[in-house]
Amino acid sequence: MDQSSKDIQVSVFARTDTGRRRSSNEDAFIVADLTTGKIGLGPDMVTHRVGERGSLMVVSDGMGGAAAGEIASEIAVKTVRESLMELSTNFDVCERLKIAAEKANERIWRYSKQNLKLKGMGATLTAVLVQQETVFVAQVGDSRAYLLRGDKVKQITKDQSLVQALVDAGAVAPGQTASLPHNVITQALGTSPNVEVEITSVDLCKDDVLIVCSDGLSNKVKAEEMLAYVQHISDLTFLCRTLIELANKRGGEDNITLVAARFDGEMLHSAAESNSISGSFKMLNQSSVTTEPITDSYKRAVDSSCGSSEEELEPTTLVFNPINFKNPSTENE
Repeated sequence: MDQSSKDIQVSVFARTDTGRRRSSNEDAFIVADLTTGKIGLGPDMVTHRVGERGSLMVVSDGMGGAAAGEIASEIAVKTVRESLMELSTNFDVCERLKIAAEKANERIWRYSKQNLKLKGMGATLTAVLVQQETVFVAQVGDSRAYLLRGDKVKQITKDQSLVQALVDAGAVAPGQTASLPHNVITQALGTSPNVEVEITSVDLCKDDVLIVCSDGLSNKVKAEEMLAYVQHISDLTFLCRTLIELANKRGGEDNITLVAARFDGEMLHSAAESNSISGSFKMLNQSSVTTEPITDSYKRAVDSSCGSSEEELEPTTLVFNPINFKNPSTENE
């Protein structure tokens, strides 16, 4: 068996849509082969070999209104790619992703300081680097990455959001978050001179599907629904179009972006020969930003900023840092 037959092949497609309510698209994405330097979705990219430097897939959701969010997300995806291209492979993969995300944060922060009209601009970041048989994910904000394997699906990122922080603090149960504002994130690129980047990894199996998306999709389409569509649609172009149409049919209040990738190759084990997704999933470092407990005063502050209904929400995502707040369940102890 020659070496090429042991390669990992990735088939990938991506799509972005303004949605039904927004007048502009503040999302951005990039697909890149870091070994050849090629980017985009040309014929030599929609199916390509994962080379020595890896394959990159990034989704970023900008915020700030007007053109600010659009600029922030574009800076985010371009900076991550450029940084990973420049950094030596002697660096650990996690360190490279962390440095790239921090560089993106620095550029957006500096750009907003130099352009006062863009004050408050920021962006989420979900950056996936496929290196050999492992997926590494850098996370800031609430865009997401899911891994779908057979009849299983797992969200392999953790939202840095008000909702997730309340769940972590024990203030609300995971199934009781529908009434909470879902546009409040606790961290974003460019809103502070420093950023805490959360890194996770998961080992791939043959025929695994990866979906990276902005919250315009994840707020409208459940993970189990994504799995059902993946199981019935093999064409990734059609899959992306179908999922976006579904999100729009359910309201389409936000921009919608997703990257979908499927993996194959002799280097990968079959799912039957490998552990479950959870068994091969690792939290390599966890941001401290969303782990602080949160009080009722925090919730009241957010409620008053966001309005009482989805239609009343400002089109920009709020960023709130919950540091030093107490858990409402223990506040009076």
